[in-house]
Amino acid sequence: MSNILKISTLAIAVSISTVAFGGEVTSGATRQDLLNAMKDEAFDHLKYMMYAEQARKNGNAELGAVFERIAAAERDKHFKEHAKYLGLLRSDSENLTDAISGEYLATSKIYPEMANRAKAAGDTEVGQHFAKVGKEEAEHHETFKAALLKRNAQ
Repeated sequence: MSNILKISTLAIAVSISTVAFGGEVTSGATRQDLLNAMKDEAFDHLKYMMYAEQARKNGNAELGAVFERIAAAERDKHFKEHAKYLGLLRSDSENLTDAISGEYLATSKIYPEMANRAKAAGDTEVGQHFAKVGKEEAEHHETFKAALLKRNAQ
């Protein structure tokens, strides 16, 4: 069995979410709440950064700074604290394996399904967008696999 096939098989076998790593929390419901909270904090961080960029384009640097300050808190305080309890960060190999698994799921299932649903609903442009992003996720998947192979070869 080739190394790439072994890594792909391993990535599929590993849980597709960061809760597979486990942290200080034992309750499945609490783990899911932490994961959901992290998704919300990450979304808010990125959204606020985009709001900051837009505010600056509109000539409002002061508002841009407000959005950036709150975005940083969402990332540096809330997200990181949730991640600590969830046990998100592990060894480089474990982190790469988790990334490979997530990107594989995105490229093989999530984005193709979203593209098909959008196209079926008549949202052709969004369907094409999802298909394009799915292909980009495949590139990420391959990049992470190559990094794991390189790490394991050392």
